[in-house]
Amino acid sequence: MPTMGKTDVVGEATRLPPPEAERLLQKHLRKRPRDIAAAEALADLLAGQSRLGELADKLTKLAHAGGATAGLIRYASDAAVLQNDHATALAISTLGTKRFPEDAMLWYRRGKAELANANAAAAAKSFKIAHELEPDDNIILAALADADLSKGSFPLSDQYAIEILDREPEVASHHARLGTAHRLNNKLDEAEACFREAISLDTSLPSAHAGLAETLESMGRSEDASDQLQSIIEAGDPSFSVVSAWARIRQRLGDRPAAIKAMEKYLASKRGLPNHVSQITMQLGLAYEKAGRPDDAFRCWTQGNATHRGRWNPQAHEQLVDAMIDTFTSDTLPVLPRAKSAPFTPVLVVGMYRSGTTLTEQILSAHPRVTPGGESPAMPDAAGHLAMAMGGINYFPRHIGKVTQEQIEEAAAIYHNCIQSHAGTGDYVVDKLPMNYLNLGIASMILPNARVLHIVRDPMDTAISCYSNAFASQMSFTADLEHLGHAISQQQRIMKYWAEVVDLPMFEIRYETLAANPEPTLRDVLDFLDLPWDNALLRFHESKRVAATPSMDQVRQPINTSAINRAAAFKQHLGPLRESLGL
Repeated sequence: MPTMGKTDVVGEATRLPPPEAERLLQKHLRKRPRDIAAAEALADLLAGQSRLGELADKLTKLAHAGGATAGLIRYASDAAVLQNDHATALAISTLGTKRFPEDAMLWYRRGKAELANANAAAAAKSFKIAHELEPDDNIILAALADADLSKGSFPLSDQYAIEILDREPEVASHHARLGTAHRLNNKLDEAEACFREAISLDTSLPSAHAGLAETLESMGRSEDASDQLQSIIEAGDPSFSVVSAWARIRQRLGDRPAAIKAMEKYLASKRGLPNHVSQITMQLGLAYEKAGRPDDAFRCWTQGNATHRGRWNPQAHEQLVDAMIDTFTSDTLPVLPRAKSAPFTPVLVVGMYRSGTTLTEQILSAHPRVTPGGESPAMPDAAGHLAMAMGGINYFPRHIGKVTQEQIEEAAAIYHNCIQSHAGTGDYVVDKLPMNYLNLGIASMILPNARVLHIVRDPMDTAISCYSNAFASQMSFTADLEHLGHAISQQQRIMKYWAEVVDLPMFEIRYETLAANPEPTLRDVLDFLDLPWDNALLRFHESKRVAATPSMDQVRQPINTSAINRAAAFKQHLGPLRESLGL
């Protein structure tokens, strides 16, 4: 009897009952293991039986074969996910999008893998491409909304969360998703309504219960928040969102052992996605530190940071600083065009992450004439517009000398519209994106009436504070002690340079001085800003505003000196950092 060809065997399998079809395809693949069509047919069969993971190794090998179809690559990526191998899923789906760039579901799988591997910014780009290819696919749109909420840039965009809810208002998770956007954008009443509606549609939805608890806690109702999650925790095997919320809330209530127990149990279960495991590990490290266990804390942070370690390029960052210094000189800056003054006074709060920028913004926002803008994308958007006007990022900023008055006015309008779209209007608007320190040359052109507050903190304390918090992937320098030292050195270098050449008024605030002597320091800051004193600045922690950064819990407490000399407890672990800083 002749050997059945690949077309024959697939056709024959479709006419057989599933068990017989599986036996036929398995037997055929033992003889012809590279038969793509037969492997895809078997994958389709096993996927329908929730057994696709059995083929993970075989599909991974075939996905790299020259004749692999888009369908087989999709199955290979799915099989890797079922094996909890998200790194392989990412490699396979990335390969698939290169071979089949018009396949929306490969882009979707790539985005899911990027999200699982803690790269929300990349995931958002992949989901955006998938959405453009298949704009009517609600699964893709929901994933795009989730990625937007995970990118780590604030204020959060709620565009896609609103769109998917409009399409499917009966789906509980869509209400919870919009609730998350509202909560982190400081719309607490709207957030509570969304989460309660989600729970009414699906009483078992973990993200809705966790989101409602986080919202209640942000409203100052910590006991109610804890009660919201108590039964879920006691039932066992709570989700990532529930564990994260519970741990934060119990610590706010002074019950650190309960928080630690829940996080340790979650990690021991080994059932979380890599990004969720990383975040809980980092959170557990902070709890260990507060419990007086510095070595355990540092171990957790080292493990948690492994997700992002190695993604940052220190050489490229130094080259960008070089380009800014070489381009914006004392000779070129005076002759570059300037936009008209903004209709408000922009206050650019800059410095390293975790240096006190959030604290400074939260304090200033207590003043009745000051509006908080958060970590706004306004300046990067304006700089991006100028980069495109110069011919692309490869020509920026070195070709800034060719910029026209019209292009500068356009960039200024982009900045104004972006920051006012989420901050509203006010006499003074605080833009506290820390890394705007790179863009002060551009700021002097598009925001000639801006004021700059430069926050300076002990570099060792700054570094350990960065290292101990879960940042988004685009700030991956925080995951490596040597990279942290390099980033801090470059920040110090360029700020020293801007102080010499940029004509924007600048005021340096030392975090330690602000913490130890808040009132005289803040009076000096208000004098610099030409604002009258207001005692509300000393009661900033009473604000109901959510500071959606790793500092959100600290800025809800009265100012104190507890974080000064924080790095001392970890001295034995910080050799690479000291060497990188030249200390």
